[in-house]
Amino acid sequence: MAMKLVIDTNILISAMLRDSTTRRILLSASIEFLTAGYSIQEVMEHLEEVCKKNGVSRDKNLDILQ
Repeated sequence: MAMKLVIDTNILISAMLRDSTTRRILLSASIEFLTAGYSIQEVMEHLEEVCKKNGVSRDKNLDILQ
């Protein structure tokens, strides 16, 4: 059984903006993440800006959200 962790929009965007421990944790298959639907919507609204700031493709940024 995977550990469950609740995260908010700030954590999602922070993980997307820089290669960090937070990003590595979010990409870990051993942890299940829970967030409110509006958090994903908010990230999607700012996705283009995030891509410009972190220099990562849209597809790779979307991988973080899956």
